Amino acid sequence: MNKKSIAAILFSFATLAGASDISWKTFDIKTGPMLAAWDEMSASTIGWSLSLVKPITPYIGVGAMVEAGVNNSGCDDCIDYNFNELSEGLLLNLNIPLTHSISLTSNFMVLVNFQDGEVHGLYYADFPIEAYDADGNSIWVYEMKADNDDYYSESFMFRSNLGLAWKINRFGLEFYPLDFAIVNGDSRMTFSLNATARVF
Repeated sequence: MNKKSIAAILFSFATLAGASDISWKTFDIKTGPMLAAWDEMSASTIGWSLSLVKPITPYIGVGAMVEAGVNNSGCDDCIDYNFNELSEGLLLNLNIPLTHSISLTSNFMVLVNFQDGEVHGLYYADFPIEAYDADGNSIWVYEMKADNDDYYSESFMFRSNLGLAWKINRFGLEFYPLDFAIVNGDSRMTFSLNATARVF
């Protein structure tokens, strides 16, 4: 690919950016609810997210996001996690137009994830103790105990999603049915819906 071809491609992107009214002060506000499920902790999440994205071209944007949620595993006979969650960090936004108002949209995020709450029902076995059955025979049994502890975790979250975006003029909606995150050895699947507004 020669220099003239590269210049033509860059000029095309610049023309599209200008045609879509993207300027140095243009940014997108995205906010909405989310539902999620943790794998290892078997916890369900309800939360809300807010993103601020700076479009560079109609196809690429960079920004920051913050998301808060409440988690509960509701487990009766195993480990029960009950904690609040806060994620904040940076994102790369990609868009592929399908029609005039509908496009595929994806985000790649690097976030710091904070989890703060309690863990109930940490069942474990002590060393076996000697006991006797109803006939007086000696048997070995394990004593089970349950603990209630404070729970806190702070680690990086690596997250990506894929969804559909619908936009009319400066307002739109984004729906993400595919959203996968890895944090602290556990994984989370998320469904989210964002209302979007373009400023300037």
